[in-house]
Amino acid sequence: MRYNDVRRRSAGRRLRATVAAALAVSVLAVTGCGSESDAGEPVPNIDLSKLDTGSYDTKPQVLAAKDPAKMARNLEALRLGDAMPLPQDIDPALTYGSTGGGPFTGADSFDSASIFGWFDKTEFDANAAGLVAGFSTSARSNEDTDIAFGITAAVMVFDSDDAAAAAAIALGRKGFNDNSKAQPAVPQRYSSAQLTWIPDYQVLASWYATGRYVINTLVRDNVNNQLKISDQGSLVALTEKAVTVLSDRLRTFEPTSPDKLASLPIDPQGLMRLTLLRPNGDKTAAAFDGTLTTHGALHRWVDDTKTAAIFDRAGADYVGYGAGELTRTRDAQSARTFITDLSANKFQQRIDPPPGLPTALCFKYRGPATNEFPYNCYVSHGRYAAQVWSYHLQDAYQRVSAQYAILANDR
Repeated sequence: MRYNDVRRRSAGRRLRATVAAALAVSVLAVTGCGSESDAGEPVPNIDLSKLDTGSYDTKPQVLAAKDPAKMARNLEALRLGDAMPLPQDIDPALTYGSTGGGPFTGADSFDSASIFGWFDKTEFDANAAGLVAGFSTSARSNEDTDIAFGITAAVMVFDSDDAAAAAAIALGRKGFNDNSKAQPAVPQRYSSAQLTWIPDYQVLASWYATGRYVINTLVRDNVNNQLKISDQGSLVALTEKAVTVLSDRLRTFEPTSPDKLASLPIDPQGLMRLTLLRPNGDKTAAAFDGTLTTHGALHRWVDDTKTAAIFDRAGADYVGYGAGELTRTRDAQSARTFITDLSANKFQQRIDPPPGLPTALCFKYRGPATNEFPYNCYVSHGRYAAQVWSYHLQDAYQRVSAQYAILANDR
């Protein structure tokens, strides 16, 4: 059983632990072949036929629904993520993004790094009967977990009020992976909420049903845990503050009627057709295919404040998730600036770009963390900026080359 800080396996957030405001590297322009950049500098010709793209697609693709029902629920989950408040909206101190954020539609969406890594999920699908979709977010108050307090929150939307009410009771009763040290806690403001805590770890979980939603939170105070101080009151207060903020924000969200889910557009922004899609079974990418607004995307970044500033400077509006991430910015110059800012990480060492693609920025991670993907590449084309990552250098090269080819082949 894990009671340490949960760490997500999603690669998109692993290589962002230290985003700086600037990076001492120069980036070549990457607009159309033979044209000129916004600054009037000639752009090198990229011969797409000479790029090593492996088995990846090199042309814009229409995102097809292999499982239409699940795809529709995933789209609803992404809509929910765009509407959810960030952890810092709950408490301004929660600016260091933790791990585990993203959409889910059932137990098969969870890994040990999600919020449900703390809970017994062996009967989740049965206990959450009627679940349509969910989205989770997480953050803590300090980069050093041992001196931080933190929160992980998930919102689940169900097909009816009754289903949500029943699920909150069933999931709350199931509780932690190991309930042997768990104790009930008494809610103050939300009397129908189910609260359970583990004094030994200063961790408190809650499940609260409101309309078609279940709000699930897990708060922890690692400082008190280190000092062996027990303070249930502060945990309950943070929990109820989170429930209040989440409930208020949900009032502006209109869940899709269950009979209308199939009508949700798969690619409403036309971004996924340009995004390098995940190979079947791929575990080195986001755990889903789809699009989030830049607000929704901040749930998946380590430093929300700095990343939000990078998004704002670039005029970014949407991010597509697949075998990497594709961000749509204001214009070509903004896309080039975006990848410069995004790749700023003191633990990343610049390495050669893939053969035939000199405009790509590639790095090898040389920092203290053991869970980072070692290879990370960035490239832009027109107003689009892409990031890919991999355990293997050749694969990272192939991914960034294929992503560039998709953008260049969009006529």
